Amino acid sequence: MIPISWQAIRKAPRAAKAVGAILGIPAIMTAGYTLISHAVYHRSNLSTANELYLRATGGTKKLLKDMVLLDNTVLESAETNDRRYTIPSSVTLSVSTAEEMIGRHQVFYLNRRPINDRAVIFLHGGCYLYQPTAEHWKFLETIAERTRAEVIVPLYPLAPIHGAVEALDFIATVYRRTIEKYGAGNVTIMGDSCGGGIAASFAEYLPTLELEQPAHLILISPWVDATLRNPDILAYERTDPQLGVQGLQKLGLTWAKDLDPNDYRVSPVNGEVRTLRNVMVFVGTREVFFPDAKLFYDRVNATGVHAELHIGRGLNHVYPLMNIPEAKWAIDRMVEAICMD
Repeated sequence: MIPISWQAIRKAPRAAKAVGAILGIPAIMTAGYTLISHAVYHRSNLSTANELYLRATGGTKKLLKDMVLLDNTVLESAETNDRRYTIPSSVTLSVSTAEEMIGRHQVFYLNRRPINDRAVIFLHGGCYLYQPTAEHWKFLETIAERTRAEVIVPLYPLAPIHGAVEALDFIATVYRRTIEKYGAGNVTIMGDSCGGGIAASFAEYLPTLELEQPAHLILISPWVDATLRNPDILAYERTDPQLGVQGLQKLGLTWAKDLDPNDYRVSPVNGEVRTLRNVMVFVGTREVFFPDAKLFYDRVNATGVHAELHIGRGLNHVYPLMNIPEAKWAIDRMVEAICMD
C-alpha cells in the first residue's frame, strides 16, 4: 500500500476536475462536429467525414485542375482503355456474374437467372476515361439483390480514342437485346456522373432508332452539359471537393470528338425531352453538376413528363454510391421505382 498524504487528498478534487476536463475534450469535439454536420451542412457525420477525406486526398479534383497532369492521364488512357477489364479483386459479389463480348466491347451481367422479370442497364461514370470502380460494383450488387433484376453493365468505348457517337451505337445494341428479352416496360436505364449524361442522351436518341423508352430513367449526379458554361456553376465549384470545371470542359470536348459539344448526344440538357418517361434525378448541393442537373429536371418536368428531383442537401458528387446514411434513402427510392409494376 502506498501512503497518501493529506495534501494529496486535498488536491485530489482539483486533479479529478483536470482529468475530467481532458477526458471531456473528445466529447465536446464530437458534439461540435455533429452540430456543424447537422446544423450547417444538413448531413450526417459520416458525410462530413467523407468530404474531409476527399479534400485531404485531392484525387479527381487535383487531376481536373492540373492541365498537364490531365493531358498525361488522357494519353495513358489512350493506351489502356481498350484492354480487357476485370472486376477489382477487392470486390466479392454475393450475386452471380457473367460476361460476354458484344462486338469489341465487354458486357457484364449481375444476377442473371431464369426467373428474372426485369433488367437494369447501368452506364458507369468516370470522366469518360475510366472503367467501373469498386464502389460501382458494390452499389450494383445492392440494386441486384433488392430488385430481382438482371443488372447489365456495358463497358461502352471510352475517350480519348472513342467518343459519344460510338458509345451510343454500342449501347443501342445492348438495349435492343435487352428489350427483346424483357420488353421496354420492364427495363430501367441508370447512370452516374458522365454515365448519367450518356444515359440521358441515349434516352433522347431512342426516337431516331424507333425504339420505345425504358420504364425508368434514373440519373445520379448526371453530367448533362459538357460545356459547363452555366454561370451558376462557379459558386458550386468552390464547395465541390471532387470536380474542377476547366478539366471537365476539356474532357467534354474530347468526348464530343466531331460533334458540337452542345449537341444533345453530348449535352442532353439541350435535347428533346418530351419523349422521355419516368425520370428520376439525384444530385448533391455540393457538386458542380447541381445547376445543370436541376435545369435538366426543370425542362423535363415542364413538359408534363413524370419527373422527380431528389436533392442531397450538403452532399457530394454521386452520394448514393457512397458509404453514408443518406445513400440508403436514395437507394430505397431507386429500388421502389425499378420494382414498380
